[in-house]
Amino acid sequence: MFLTQDTLKSSPPENQVMKKSNLTGITVTTFFYALCGLVGYGAFGDKAPGNFLTGFGFYEPFWLVDIGNLFIVIHLVGAYQVVNYFINQNYYMNIL
Repeated sequence: MFLTQDTLKSSPPENQVMKKSNLTGITVTTFFYALCGLVGYGAFGDKAPGNFLTGFGFYEPFWLVDIGNLFIVIHLVGAYQVVNYFINQNYYMNIL
């Protein structure tokens, strides 16, 4: 009797898949951040304001600028935790 499962390849180990996924995600994210930085420098040069939300004269309504800054902080804190988790997990997996 012929079983279909005998013809299927086994999937690769999870740690190899996660390492490849993490490397791909970090590489793509780094590429896009660097691209945004280069495009921003190309557009504004040395005249770029220190704070893009208020640097072009947009001060009113001030609460909207504060909410924008809060969302940026939330985004960066959340992204730091995710990246830090995978970096530490790969570090500890290599020790064991």
